[in-house]
Amino acid sequence: MNYTTREYPQEYPLRTTVAEIDLERLRANFRAIVARGNHAPAMPVIKADAYGHGIVPCAEVLVREGAQMLGVAFAAEAEPLRSDRRVPYEVPIAVVTPPFPHGAQEYCRLNLEFCAASMTTMQAFSAEASRTGRNLHAHLTIDTGMHRDGIQPHEALEFMRVASALPNITIHGVCTHFATADEADKHYFHTQVERFRTTVQTLRDAGFAFRFIHAANSGAVADSSTEAAFTLLRPGIALYGYNPSGELTTPLDVKPVMSLKTSIISLRRLSAGEPVSYGRRYTTPRETTIATIPIGYADGLRRNLTGKARVMIGGQYFPIVGTICMDQCMVDIGDADFQVGETVQILGSQKSSGSEQGEIRIDANDWAQQLRTIPYEILTGITARVPRIYVNS
Repeated sequence: MNYTTREYPQEYPLRTTVAEIDLERLRANFRAIVARGNHAPAMPVIKADAYGHGIVPCAEVLVREGAQMLGVAFAAEAEPLRSDRRVPYEVPIAVVTPPFPHGAQEYCRLNLEFCAASMTTMQAFSAEASRTGRNLHAHLTIDTGMHRDGIQPHEALEFMRVASALPNITIHGVCTHFATADEADKHYFHTQVERFRTTVQTLRDAGFAFRFIHAANSGAVADSSTEAAFTLLRPGIALYGYNPSGELTTPLDVKPVMSLKTSIISLRRLSAGEPVSYGRRYTTPRETTIATIPIGYADGLRRNLTGKARVMIGGQYFPIVGTICMDQCMVDIGDADFQVGETVQILGSQKSSGSEQGEIRIDANDWAQQLRTIPYEILTGITARVPRIYVNS
């Protein structure tokens, strides 16, 4: 068996399975989103470790691009942002999941903005903010039809009357969340927009003004930028290069930020009729070469992709064969003359070596279709043991 010496960048870990994060693409995606949203200010959503891309490096880039504030799902996700000097402490961080009352101390410690959706929570946060000398900012959260978080539209005025009297709390935002903004049928989306507009206007008429009015997720920015931009965009999946669904009439011009690659660690020539991997689900139909690559379902290459997924090597597609293992899987490369150390692209693109010019590519949408899921789940499922390598920083 032949072994080749491969030169890897100095920052590469000993393991050659890595997720490369292209920060220039992240910047370009952010600009495209803001342009579509009539250049309204934006609050990039960087929850779930920036959808698997790395929360601190992505936050740093987005802040430099002009992000008005950052959005996370839980207070714990803000901890690395507040403790890392790459993200200025002055940058507002909004937690988009309503908190429990006992979270008041943590929100004050980290100076986080929160969803105003419970008077009990408001009172607890006001008391802790008063005790510590903080002035916390909040976003009134209206349930216009998602039925997940927030108060009902008819409760908003009385809620604001009571909440606005609480000391050390300023409600400077009002928001809702769309359930169907990325679907072709926009009827329910328009219903939610109208409920939200009516509620905000009722509050305005009563003397309550908001600096930030926000609801525009990636789907709303893509298909309804004028109607739903309000005063703050709130993009998520589009930042990382994926439109939220295939039903959009005017998809955003964004490109995947993450590519996933590894290398061949062993090769074996097998005769026809030989089984490969657990359960003998694959048997070689002819004499062939099987390449082993060090990536498996513990890295996010889902076991249910067995018999469905393929990889790119040397500008060609090759099938993953046999049951995908926890740490490794096998690829049938036929008679191709590859060596140990050869780069294997799992997600991303390569220049085609076939008769057709151009690129071949595999992205999270391909896996999502095979698994009957969405690219969100694919990206956030690339586990923490896969090192993130940042390029074009």
